[in-house]
Amino acid sequence: MPALGSPEIKAGERNGDETIELSTRTVYETLRAGILRGELDADAPISQVQLARQLGVSRTPLREALRMLQREGLIESEPNRRVRVSRMSLTEVEQLYAMRVMLETFGLRLSLRSFTDADRRIAETCLITLEKVAGEGDLDAWEAAHRTFHEMLHKYAGSRISQLLAELSDHTLRYRRAYLAEPRAWTAAAGEHRAIFEACQAGDLADACEHLARHLARTALTVIASVDPAYDPSAVREALRQAAGPADRVSVQGMTGAL
Repeated sequence: MPALGSPEIKAGERNGDETIELSTRTVYETLRAGILRGELDADAPISQVQLARQLGVSRTPLREALRMLQREGLIESEPNRRVRVSRMSLTEVEQLYAMRVMLETFGLRLSLRSFTDADRRIAETCLITLEKVAGEGDLDAWEAAHRTFHEMLHKYAGSRISQLLAELSDHTLRYRRAYLAEPRAWTAAAGEHRAIFEACQAGDLADACEHLARHLARTALTVIASVDPAYDPSAVREALRQAAGPADRVSVQGMTGAL
């Protein structure tokens, strides 16, 4: 089992149920990050004994953390009480990105008029980082800038919408990393973020939403086509048609061709 980032689980000032709750949350966050970042391979079996030893926790908080991950769909239980990291699936990537296309463009529509100069500077700093690391292959730097850039797009949409979008973004992380396995994808994605930013700067809401919807859809369609070209991601295509603007402005044909 690959090494995970060591959680800081300290029970010195806490006792009983409070200590277990703290340990459970820390183990959950450590394992969740490991799965989403690809440190724990899809379909890889998880040894609870080995994992408890590696993380330095008892079986009780570990079992509860695994239940939380199972409810989130990140692990699957087996009849012999073993668990596995959930496989990445085309159905999941289709549904996740269809939801992101619809909800993130909605969040942008609610937020664009409220953007401040400070917000724009933050987004531009993220964009510069994306363009810089596109040629370096630094996934961690890319992901940090990418996350902040997208968070800025729905900053004023409301806490519940932003929270849901953050969860969707987390669950698409494994698929984004698969997308970025193609070297040319970095440059293409950086260019798409530039187009979104410039449309926002110009105050062109329709154009900004179209660029955002196309960017998200392209990621999903590229990943799906690389696995099974015959798979029809109808939910992504329909989300793109609805979110990107009038039908005469949007075509979903050839969206994977740029890569």
